[in-house]
Amino acid sequence: MKTNLADREFSKFRDGATGDAVATTYDGEQPLPVETAGVDWDEVITTFPGTHQDLFTYKKNNVTVQTVLVEYESNQKKSILYMQRTRF
Repeated sequence: MKTNLADREFSKFRDGATGDAVATTYDGEQPLPVETAGVDWDEVITTFPGTHQDLFTYKKNNVTVQTVLVEYESNQKKSILYMQRTRF
């Protein structure tokens, strides 16, 4: 993770370049803890590449600035296996 970013999610995220992943649980009632600190964006596109995955693509002026891939344990999407953030 870049040193100038505050990790407000207490290490739930890892920089995509490191290949790290951290497991966390999700109760399904709260918003996902998708970290956007330090990212200037004007559009978020959500896609579903698999029944167990959500992909959030953050864009600024139609240029991708960050992606967040969320992998769930099941298609009910109540337990997160890992989240991976990649910044460009």
